[in-house]
Amino acid sequence: MSETFIVFRREFVERVRARSFIISTLLVPALMMGIAAATAISARGGGGEKKIVLVDEAPAGVGPRVEAALVRPRKDPDDPTYRVERIAAPFQAHRAELLKRVQRKEIDGYVWLPADVLDGNRVEYRSANISNFNVLSDIRGAVTEGVETARLNRAGLNAADIASLVRPVDVKTSRITDKGEEGGTAAQTFWLGYVIGFVIYYLIIFYGMNVLRSVLEEKTSRVAEVIVSSMKATHLMTGKILGVAAVALLQVAIWVALVAVGVSQSSLLAERYHVSPQTMAAMRVDPMLGLAMVLFLLLGFLLYAGLFAALGAAVNSEQEAQQFQTVVLLPLFATIAFIFKVATDPLGTIATRLGMIPFTSPITMPIRMAGAQVPTAQIVGSLALLVVANVVVAWAAGKIYRVGILSTGKKPTLAELGRWLRAA
Repeated sequence: MSETFIVFRREFVERVRARSFIISTLLVPALMMGIAAATAISARGGGGEKKIVLVDEAPAGVGPRVEAALVRPRKDPDDPTYRVERIAAPFQAHRAELLKRVQRKEIDGYVWLPADVLDGNRVEYRSANISNFNVLSDIRGAVTEGVETARLNRAGLNAADIASLVRPVDVKTSRITDKGEEGGTAAQTFWLGYVIGFVIYYLIIFYGMNVLRSVLEEKTSRVAEVIVSSMKATHLMTGKILGVAAVALLQVAIWVALVAVGVSQSSLLAERYHVSPQTMAAMRVDPMLGLAMVLFLLLGFLLYAGLFAALGAAVNSEQEAQQFQTVVLLPLFATIAFIFKVATDPLGTIATRLGMIPFTSPITMPIRMAGAQVPTAQIVGSLALLVVANVVVAWAAGKIYRVGILSTGKKPTLAELGRWLRAA
């Protein structure tokens, strides 16, 4: 154990003192906040005044209602506003001229309301930019409002009374746990699980790759031969993996401390930077969820670190390692492909099955637990399977590492790896 501890201490101290550790510890939270801010800003983009021509061939009353809906004042100052020019004439007579006006950028686009719009249920919008979803949503809403009102009038119904009866209901969400009701909207719960999943994904890949590069560097520089001559190879591998795991946990602890400081200053952030109390409340993580996250992160890292250590010992260069590391990372890539499905349906079949597979559960289970009340039996079962997988991988990785760290030159085949596993 003393040999393992010496390697553990060396790996921990060297990595914590490295400039890359300090930069990544500060850069990742800043990067995530920047991405969140950029996403929010881009979602509000596309504002400003839009010049729209409304070619009105529709039955009487439809065009003016569409125009009134478009020019209606917006609640959000970042939303686009509209200046509408309505032409009550056949579309074909003005089509060529409208095309030229769009090309000359005199107008942003035009909407054609055909004569059979009440029964045909179709209009056309043509513009140089049809990817502005805010504009498309506004036009779709205005046309729908105008056509629906005309249809109701044709049926002898009062549009205002119907609108009052069928107005949408505001649904307030609240997550229920064993402790009772907890605050937080559906969006906040979704993003909490999403962020947790990506943080664990990043830590497993980043520090797992660190283990691979460290093993490969010692092997190619022949430093491993010197070290192994004075201690067991498995002790070297264990100390290296545990040292890197300790660095990862330290980084998580620093991030948790930063979040805790931010949450404690929620009133100050709300006053100076207009950060809503709901957003700060969403950053509070239940202690049991936090403990489960650490367990899944630690066991998941140890699982993949064992695979990376075995891969680093088996290959002879970084180029060879790149050919195989995709295979090792494939379960993580598959998990990311399903992360949206897991975050939106944490108790569904796909989320449940991915949560029980040891190679995908380290990311899947924390996301599920952030979004819903996962049965305790599933959490315990997932952890138990992860522990068993760790034992199997550690046994196999130790076998490969013990032989591979001293083997150079020839790239090992699957048959050769099998012989290493069978070796005493």
